[in-house]
Amino acid sequence: MSFQPPSQQSSSERRVTASEMVERIALARRRQARRELRAFTRRLALLLAVVIAVIIGGSVAYSASQHTSLAYGFFWTLDTVTTLGAISAPGTGSGRVILVVLELTGIGTLSYGLATVAQFFVSGQMTSALALRRTQKMIDSFSDHYIVCGYGRVGRQVVRDLLEHGAQIVVVDHNPMHRETATADGVAYIEGHASDDDVLIQAGIEHAVAVIACVDSDAENIFIALSARELSSSVRVIARASADDAERKLLRAGANEVISPYKMTGVEMARLALITTPSPSS
Repeated sequence: MSFQPPSQQSSSERRVTASEMVERIALARRRQARRELRAFTRRLALLLAVVIAVIIGGSVAYSASQHTSLAYGFFWTLDTVTTLGAISAPGTGSGRVILVVLELTGIGTLSYGLATVAQFFVSGQMTSALALRRTQKMIDSFSDHYIVCGYGRVGRQVVRDLLEHGAQIVVVDHNPMHRETATADGVAYIEGHASDDDVLIQAGIEHAVAVIACVDSDAENIFIALSARELSSSVRVIARASADDAERKLLRAGANEVISPYKMTGVEMARLALITTPSPSS
C-alpha cells in the first residue's frame, strides 16, 4: 500500500477534516455554554440558600435576644437585611451585634447576587437562552411543516422552493456556521444531528408533513430515515442518495422517495443533448 503525501490528498478528504473540525468547535461551544448555565444555576441556588438561612437565623436571634415574637423577629430581620431602617435599632448589646452581622450579610449577599446576574447577562447566556426559547416556541406552534435535514447547497435550494409555496420550515444542521444563513432566510434552525431522535422531536416531527434528508453523507441520510420512520409512521420521508446501493437502503429504512442529484442531472443533460442535437439521418 503506497503512502499518499498530504499534498496529494483529495479535496474531499480535506473537506471532511474541515467539517469535523467545525463540528468539534461547535460541540466545545455547546459544552461550554451548558457548563456556564449550570454554574449560574448553582450560584443562584447558593444565593437563595444563604438568603433563607440568614432570614431564619436572624428571626430566631432577634426573637431570642430581644424577647419578641418570631413574626416580629422576621420583619425586623427583613428590615435590617434590606437596610431600610424602618424599625428602630435594638437597645441591647447582643441586639446590636445581630444588627451589624445581618447588615454586613445582607450587603454581601446583595452584591454577590448582582454580580452573578450581571455576569450571566454579559456572557450572553441570557440572550442565547431567550433566542432558543423563542425558536422552540415558534416550532411548537407549527403544524404540517417540513423538516429539512442538512443546509448545504441542496438543502438551501429545497428551502427556497418551499418558501416560494409559503411552507413552514424547520432546518436541522450540525454546522453552526449555517445558523446565520438560515436566520437570514427566515426559517427556524436547530443545531444538531438530524439522526438523533431528540433533535427530530424538538423539530416537531409529530406534527410535520415531511422530513427531507439532504445531508451530504448517505449513511447519515439512512439513519435520518430510520429515526424519522420510527418516530412517525405517517410522516413522508424524502431522502437524497449519492450511490446506487444507498437508494435501496434508504427505501428499506423507510424513505418514501429517494432522489439522486447526480442521476437526475445526468438524465436531464442527456435529454437536452438529444433534443438539441440533430439526428444523423437529417
